[in-house]
Amino acid sequence: MDNATMGELVMAGFQKLGFIQYTGIEGVEFRAGYNLVRIAPRPEHLNHNGDLHAAVLFGLAETAAMGTSISGIVDLMAETFIVAKDGRIEYRARAKGTAGPFLATSELSADTIDRVRADIAARTPIELEVPVRITDSAEKLVATAAFTAVMRPRRA
Repeated sequence: MDNATMGELVMAGFQKLGFIQYTGIEGVEFRAGYNLVRIAPRPEHLNHNGDLHAAVLFGLAETAAMGTSISGIVDLMAETFIVAKDGRIEYRARAKGTAGPFLATSELSADTIDRVRADIAARTPIELEVPVRITDSAEKLVATAAFTAVMRPRRA
């Protein structure tokens, strides 16, 4: 399966989630070890200052991170349970609604993907930190984040 098809399938699954529907988060690019998602702010996403609400930025970052966590193991999803354990975000600049759309980029090395695949094959539980960068339409850094993806063998 090529990257474009895999990305479409993953985002189609994400699009079934109510939060993704509410925010309108869209997939831009998806390949092994990489996920790029975007959001075009709507009035209901903004806070009292006209900035993208912090919770929406957090959700955008989590969507990017969890997409990346599965990006190199889509073919192993049937045997793997994956969930976010925790996340942290640092808001670096105002996310002015007029500066959108906002892009969340998350990337893991090929070595990390290889290690994750080996651990899944060995049925070894994994906790993986996945980094994220959020930028505005002028490529200004708005936030950095990291999420821990927990991957366990599915129970029979």
